[in-house]
Amino acid sequence: MAMINISDSAYQEFRDLLIANDIKDTTVRIALAGFGCSGPRFGLMVDEPSESDLTEKVQDLTFVVEKELIDEYEGFIILSDEENGGGGMSLRPMKLDESASGCASCAGGCAV
Repeated sequence: MAMINISDSAYQEFRDLLIANDIKDTTVRIALAGFGCSGPRFGLMVDEPSESDLTEKVQDLTFVVEKELIDEYEGFIILSDEENGGGGMSLRPMKLDESASGCASCAGGCAV
């Protein structure tokens, strides 16, 4: 099973973003960036793999993810702007524990 699910259009959009920002390194880490009312948030950064990581090559990009994140979320889906309904590129876990998201998971203050 692949740990990264990315369509050709999402791959090209992501590759174009790297080129537009003059980022030549093609090893990209997916990391947990914290938690919000909608659950976990993930970020992308250029980084080298460590011993606790798994890697997957997609065309000329190498994605690096901590093994613990793969165990918990079963991988990640990267959507293009179009696939995300015009909301910009999106990075989502393949598996999400619904009890870990929603306004009940924080101290309140959510506007409805």
